[in-house]
Amino acid sequence: MPRFNLSMCWPTRDQWPLLLIWSCLLALPIGRVVEVPVMLMAIAGIYLLFMHWRTWRYLPAFRLFVTVFLLAWIPILVSLVDAVRVESTATMSVNHLRFGFGGLFILHVLSTPTAQQRFLALCAWVLLFWVVDGVVQVSFGRDLFGFPPPETMPGVERLNALFGREGLVYATVLTVFCPLLWEHARRHWARWQLVAVVFATIVIVLLSGARSAWISIGVLLLAYGILFSIRSRRLSRRLSAATIVAVTVTVTTMWFGSEQFAGRVNTAVGAFTGSTDVMGDAIGHRYWIARGAVNMIRANPVNGVGAGGFRYAFPDYAAADDPYFNAGPAFSPYHSHHLWLEILSESGIIGAAGLATLLLLLVMAGVRAPAHVQRCMLPYALCLLVAYFPVNSHMAIYSSFWSQILWWLIALYCAAYGAGLASAANQDGAAK
Repeated sequence: MPRFNLSMCWPTRDQWPLLLIWSCLLALPIGRVVEVPVMLMAIAGIYLLFMHWRTWRYLPAFRLFVTVFLLAWIPILVSLVDAVRVESTATMSVNHLRFGFGGLFILHVLSTPTAQQRFLALCAWVLLFWVVDGVVQVSFGRDLFGFPPPETMPGVERLNALFGREGLVYATVLTVFCPLLWEHARRHWARWQLVAVVFATIVIVLLSGARSAWISIGVLLLAYGILFSIRSRRLSRRLSAATIVAVTVTVTTMWFGSEQFAGRVNTAVGAFTGSTDVMGDAIGHRYWIARGAVNMIRANPVNGVGAGGFRYAFPDYAAADDPYFNAGPAFSPYHSHHLWLEILSESGIIGAAGLATLLLLLVMAGVRAPAHVQRCMLPYALCLLVAYFPVNSHMAIYSSFWSQILWWLIALYCAAYGAGLASAANQDGAAK
């Protein structure tokens, strides 16, 4: 019988960089701890840039990532000119560089299909734990770490699972990352396992109470339906019927089985029909925040009030009849809760044009890529679709937490693009 050797379980030298990238997802729920791997990747990225500049500048993935990063970073610099709080915007412009250099490290480490497969598998197992932890909290009132669901409003609880007291982000972040779990399960697990993990994810998101996450999961399911229809070149009636029945049964069961779920749905529907007073709900808060953001945009259309300056500028642009700002104490929001309102108010038309061009370049790279490259890019493309879907509420795009998530995903998308192209080039060279 062979003896146990600890070195067999210890990562090799080539695996440590991959684990460093993976640790960003692993440490995400633990507050500021995620800044450690981000900074280590940024330092390594600077070193790699000096070492490989002459060869990197010809690589499509490198050029794509650098271009989209500059399209987001330059508007931050331009917004400095009229920033309401110059020191905050200046600090943000410098801090954002860590995402650019860290992205170069990701492009270098995940430049092969083998590294891509290993990384996706690691992410899938972490996200599976997230789902299981949420299921445990729903079932027993506390998650595996002993966290109970926090009460965000009187009588309203939100699932937080391993995110601790940050109860507002668990479902939102899970819906952004779940394509990594679903895609790995679709490719490598049995069909019943795939169905089980998708069903569990959907139930957890619906019970979380986060309405933005409901929209995100709906967008994701619709995207998968479109993709399957395109691949099969016809719409599967059986699959469509089964999906509609499953969703109807699930939502109906939760409607009658969860008072909080029914209440959140009623409030959301009432907000659009005008049949419910939503001023005490988050929807009511965001209506007045949006009015202040619009006033901000009208007064600063070109380059905004400065990236990250929304909270400081809001008192000067709040609507005159804003009940929250006029209350005591005054309610001054940190951000506009909507992607395009935030971009237009904080970095103006220049920022919005940069973001639109950034997204267009990412889409064009995916559409023009060969089929096998698209397959490699698909998990990250779906994540970005959910994160940037415009008809939804969003976290602050200039905040450290959300910026880390977005640039991590963009770098992974570009790395998958580069790995796929490099694999195709190697195969062509071997054939010749």
